[in-house]
Amino acid sequence: MTSKPKPYLLWIAFLSFIAIGLQGSALNIAWLYMQASFDRTLESIGIVLLAGTLGGLVVSFFSGRILSFMTVGMMCLVATIVEITALITISITPNWWIFVTASLLLGLGRSGINVAMNTFVAEYYPTSRMNWLHAIFGFGSTVGPLLVTYLVVTLAHPWREAYSYIAFIQIGIACLFLFTLKDWRLSDRADEGAERVVRPSFKSTLSLLPVWLGVGLFVCHVALQMCAGQLSNNLFVEGRGIDPELAGLWISLFWAFITLGRLFFGSLIDRFGVAAILRLCTLGTLLGGLLIWLNPSDAISFLGLGLMGFTLGPVFPSSVSRTPALVGRAHSPNAIGFQMTGAGIGGAFIPGMVAFFADNSSLAIIPPAICLIAFLQFLVHEFLSAQERKQLPAVSAKP
Repeated sequence: MTSKPKPYLLWIAFLSFIAIGLQGSALNIAWLYMQASFDRTLESIGIVLLAGTLGGLVVSFFSGRILSFMTVGMMCLVATIVEITALITISITPNWWIFVTASLLLGLGRSGINVAMNTFVAEYYPTSRMNWLHAIFGFGSTVGPLLVTYLVVTLAHPWREAYSYIAFIQIGIACLFLFTLKDWRLSDRADEGAERVVRPSFKSTLSLLPVWLGVGLFVCHVALQMCAGQLSNNLFVEGRGIDPELAGLWISLFWAFITLGRLFFGSLIDRFGVAAILRLCTLGTLLGGLLIWLNPSDAISFLGLGLMGFTLGPVFPSSVSRTPALVGRAHSPNAIGFQMTGAGIGGAFIPGMVAFFADNSSLAIIPPAICLIAFLQFLVHEFLSAQERKQLPAVSAKP
């Protein structure tokens, strides 16, 4: 058996996830002001999101090999240094393509922390701690827009100052990783008596229909989260003339509601089942999108945005937890890797496409696009649930 990790390591993990949530969501508000600095239109956000996603996908793909010769602590320290370099570069560069390159590095660093921490927490802690880890990410995502709104709108400071503050926070976290470097270790052997699992090939995993449906669900889900979180500020401020401080507050609350949704529905999911809870949530997300689209008043639109966050919250972690039951334990690592790829594609390409059409037609296209993606998320989930009802007995019988 492996020894238990030091108690303070979990708190450092929480702090690191607050930080990556903080820097990721800062762009939700900052982009409106970055556009003027770099002389870019709304659609250029797609390039920034794609750069960050590509950096993250590289690390995710090679994470197993990286952790085979590098400890979790060293991987987190290197990733945090990469983040600090990227954040400082973003805060000072006037060049668009240097900014895009720094965004790629930022995605690379964030993904390094994400993969390493998820691996460490999954090995040593119960599922509840993993849920806390993802919920705490939502706290950081809530604070990011508030920080940028306060500095840029309330105090009238340059948007670059927000990234400087976030870089200082990351320097503090890098020091924590440096001082605890020797404590971040994975076990070097399986526990005695543990059953060995033969890992199938990528090809055999891709032959399973639930794998493709799972990837589709993650594409839609992360696209929804990014469209609602990233494009709503332009819609509210430029498209509907809403006060920037008020809009920034509600976008921060969108991320807060994601965290609340994970905590609330996570407490119910064992009682009512994943399929039933996610059916309710995917329908709730569609309703929230419709409220933003219909827009009978600003308050109703904000309510719709909050409802979207609340019902989007449990979909990602619950869908990951559901994967072994859908595809079998042996296929699960491959399937989850494909889901993360789908999440990256959905988060990078689809918001960029929506932004492109909004720039070339009207910002009013954003709400119907969100509703269409929300409907597709509901539809894919229903197909996935149908497959679960058909395949669960057979999958449960497999080793």
